[in-house]
Amino acid sequence: MTLEFRAVNQNGEDMGAELRGFAEAIGLERAASGRYSLILLLELFGGFKSGVQNPAKVIREIEALEGLGAPSQTKPAESFTGPHLRGLMHKHYLSDGLKTLALNMKNELNRFGIPLLQQRIADSEASGEERYFTVEDAKWIAYEASHGSMLRRIQRNAITGEWLIYVLHEGKNYYLCLGRHGTDDSELRRQIDSICFQEFAFLKKFLIDSGATNVR
Repeated sequence: MTLEFRAVNQNGEDMGAELRGFAEAIGLERAASGRYSLILLLELFGGFKSGVQNPAKVIREIEALEGLGAPSQTKPAESFTGPHLRGLMHKHYLSDGLKTLALNMKNELNRFGIPLLQQRIADSEASGEERYFTVEDAKWIAYEASHGSMLRRIQRNAITGEWLIYVLHEGKNYYLCLGRHGTDDSELRRQIDSICFQEFAFLKKFLIDSGATNVR
């Protein structure tokens, strides 16, 4: 961490040592020592403790951005364009739960349909053969619509999910927090203003220079 921090739980007990141990255990300290925010660490810790998010999925994207481990299978990193977060980057990570799986399958089906089914229909029409779907057909169609859709997105590095928010400064990535689709950008900015500005001295000027409109 850039700053020494003191975090306490609801009983007033200091959690600093536990959080540092957690950062080391999940590989965050190894991948980005001195370049991650307390917000991010607390989000990963809270997700792990509550069982709603496997921190390894976020660490995997950090490692990929750092050139460590396997390449990412999610969408390439992109810049924010809105006024509150302009100047920052976001990289998708695969969040836990059925919602993300359903979103990826829906996006794939909406864009490409089921290629094998479409091909078989086209082959049947070309041959003039009239045939009907069977129970066996239903099995492979269901497989192609679900598992097959996910495999195709993985192969194209097109998996979508939630956001890992970071900034690129002097050739290094500084990891700030997590974001979710539907979260108000202004709320994410308030979190960054309140903590990350104190941890990374360059950040406020960076966002001012980028044209953000709500810097105080």
